Amino acid sequence: FATMKVIYDAIIFQNQTAGGISRYHYELFKGGLMAGHDVKIAGLFVKNQYLLSDKQRRQRFVNDPAAIFAMFNKLILKRALRNIKSDEIFHPANAYEYLSNGISSIKNMVFTIHDMIVEKQDANLGAEKLHFARNASKIIAVSESTKRDIVDLFGIDGDRIDVIYHGSSINPQIAAKPQMSIPNKFLLYVGDRNGYKNFQTFVKGIAGLLKHRNELHLVCAGKRGFSDVETTFFRNLGIENKIICLVKTTDSELAWLYAKAIAFVFPSLNEGFGIPILEAWSCETPVVLSDNACFREIAAEAGAFFNPHSEDSIRETVDRVVSDKILRKELVEKGTRRLQFFSWEKTVNQTYKLYKALL
Repeated sequence: FATMKVIYDAIIFQNQTAGGISRYHYELFKGGLMAGHDVKIAGLFVKNQYLLSDKQRRQRFVNDPAAIFAMFNKLILKRALRNIKSDEIFHPANAYEYLSNGISSIKNMVFTIHDMIVEKQDANLGAEKLHFARNASKIIAVSESTKRDIVDLFGIDGDRIDVIYHGSSINPQIAAKPQMSIPNKFLLYVGDRNGYKNFQTFVKGIAGLLKHRNELHLVCAGKRGFSDVETTFFRNLGIENKIICLVKTTDSELAWLYAKAIAFVFPSLNEGFGIPILEAWSCETPVVLSDNACFREIAAEAGAFFNPHSEDSIRETVDRVVSDKILRKELVEKGTRRLQFFSWEKTVNQTYKLYKALL
């Protein structure tokens, strides 16, 4: 590629310490720089662990753990967009309300839609996202499933949407054991535990297994510890001693957890992609998944699927994987083969090819 000029925003790196969207934009930023492009993040203040642990690039930014300087990032971004040239690409991380009036004048804007979860619940909640999508020169969807949702719910022409998959940054080479004590045999859950993540139904489904298999535990890695409501929920199920929570795990700790887990379970009702599936495969861990359109697309034959609405289905599927060493080995082998379809290198190459086509 000839050198391209690309602007990302710092706001996602100030909002997210870790998470899928900031991971994605970090990989695009890093990948663009490594390919020799003129890539900038408009803003100075961040709290994101991906940027701050990047020794080559962190000196460009100021650590702002409490997001005190959020207004400065917004002003820097607005100024950058006022002065944007016709040969520059702007790729925002989110549909920012305070940019709504200014984006229509940007010649080359690429907008990624990571999921349509909120819009599926209430179409009116997607007004800002729809506004950005309509004003984008090109839209990226992170899966065919998400693309279908965009077309169905927003009525946007499918020809304006390119599907570009995510990759994984986790691998066993970076693994480091967390400081707290971890049981020898455990299921792993990663991420938030609210609403569509279907965590309560999942826990109710496996409660019997946790009670009757003395050695089996559930380890949850997420942004926050268990709430009083969650602790009471576990106690009422009689499994409060079988569930452990690790907060703000590093990539190295997450790699260790994936590698040591007997299986990774992803019970979400709906997702846009599902990076943890790739992370588990990278660490040679079998995946047990909700039977939804997105996970079927990403995992294909390399997952053990359950009905996410059925506690019985969850219990039976998890039990089958935990009990059957040969099945786990088969799932790992299939996952390793499936992983070849996904990488951040592919994501970066396809995205910058899309940028090039706009100029």
